[in-house]
Amino acid sequence: MILRRRQLIAGMLGALLCGQRSLRLDAPADGPPEKIRLIPDQLRISNVGRLGNGRLFFVDAQVDPLGGNLTNDYACTFLFDTDGRLVEHWIEFVGERNAYPELNLAAAIDRHLAALNDPVITDIRVRPFRVESEGAVFGLIPRRTRDGDWRVEFMPGDTLSFYPPWDAGGYDT
Repeated sequence: MILRRRQLIAGMLGALLCGQRSLRLDAPADGPPEKIRLIPDQLRISNVGRLGNGRLFFVDAQVDPLGGNLTNDYACTFLFDTDGRLVEHWIEFVGERNAYPELNLAAAIDRHLAALNDPVITDIRVRPFRVESEGAVFGLIPRRTRDGDWRVEFMPGDTLSFYPPWDAGGYDT
């Protein structure tokens, strides 16, 4: 109940701050969202926006927990058309956690950002997607919770979890 109130309040604030007159949930009543909003912030989502050619981008680190103490680290770039459909991706295996120099992941993210064409950091709306790379499934993947609610998880490491209202850009880490 408290989570639903928080989601409603987040949606109303998002609508007010964005100048919208009504809430747009971008989802069927009982299904996953058509699109989710990624809003750049100082906490976790910093590399999202629009390119000079109109495409949308999302660049971030991702982990693949292999079990035990083993975790693989990746640098990921996802490119979307103007309607938020994934059109291209680049997933770079950086290495097994604690088995490579500490700055390698940051350097990989910097390489990914440098490869972009005139990036402008801004909020974007993208469609859920999934791709396979290095034997793992990456993407923004919808799933139903035990309570029957929908979430969109940034996988394979479930490092970001987006929740409705989808247009508000709310997430947990």
